[in-house]
Amino acid sequence: MDYTHLNHAIPPVSEGMSDAWRRLLAHLGEHTALVVRALNLRPTAVTLYRQTGQHVLVRVSTLNEHLILRMAPEDDLAAQVFFLRMMSAQNLPAARLIQRDLSCTLVPFAYTLETFVPGVPAATLDEPHLLRGAGRQAGRALRRMHRVNTPGAGRPRITGRWPRTHWRLVLRHIGAYLAPPPADTLLFGEAERAAVALLLDDERLELPQPVLMHGAFGPAAARCTTGNGVHLEAIEEPGRWVGGDGLWDLACGLCPVYPEPWREGLLEGYGVAGPLSTAEEERLPLLRLLASFWLASYHYMRAQPYEPARDEALRLIETVVAA
Repeated sequence: MDYTHLNHAIPPVSEGMSDAWRRLLAHLGEHTALVVRALNLRPTAVTLYRQTGQHVLVRVSTLNEHLILRMAPEDDLAAQVFFLRMMSAQNLPAARLIQRDLSCTLVPFAYTLETFVPGVPAATLDEPHLLRGAGRQAGRALRRMHRVNTPGAGRPRITGRWPRTHWRLVLRHIGAYLAPPPADTLLFGEAERAAVALLLDDERLELPQPVLMHGAFGPAAARCTTGNGVHLEAIEEPGRWVGGDGLWDLACGLCPVYPEPWREGLLEGYGVAGPLSTAEEERLPLLRLLASFWLASYHYMRAQPYEPARDEALRLIETVVAA
């Protein structure tokens, strides 16, 4: 089989594209061929399926099924592997991990082979009742995820060991990733930025036991199929940090940049298993403030609608921080 159609030459002058990304895309066909042969697959077709902010996904079709080859030019995929394994162990909706190689020996990057999940992200759904249904099912899945303890906060190393990291430090890393300076200065004044910096030292955010979390949750992470209704097929594309406070996922998913039917369904589904504890009720507004503050900057930098998140952050600064 010829794999050269997968190669994409990227000019060296292209902005926002690292050398690692250029090398992977320029030789994507050769790399795919090496992995396919090493895994003894017999494909009938290979296509470039999707490119995320961190990974390239190639769909490998055989006579019996579709598979996804995930390649990461800069990510070590340790968080992805851990997330998929934990989801599978708890029978939660996610792709199943078939094979992985994080050693970068066969090809110069980490890769995984996963089952193919049909459907579309909930973010692409238009009908309010479908969005609400997808949010409700995602909320129930999140609540189950958040009952699964992890060995630490943050992310594992490729060896599987977890560094000793406090959750509040992980939150700082998340903030630096979502809203690197000077992004927040373009949307918020000095007083608002100082209030958020002070909040990160608040002991109410401390976490005695980290749990499995998605780390970058929103309707784009919920893959659904539709017919007479909507069915959640998988929670996909976890973030860099997959251990911490599960309420962070809920706080991100409730960000006002997302449609109201989605947010209503998500909150309803999350509460089906029972109300939040007193400590959780206390932490959630704090995390919603951080999520709105950072996601406003994240969406602003990408020329996406950001005003609802900014306005929510300003409102919560007045109510939560002042309290």
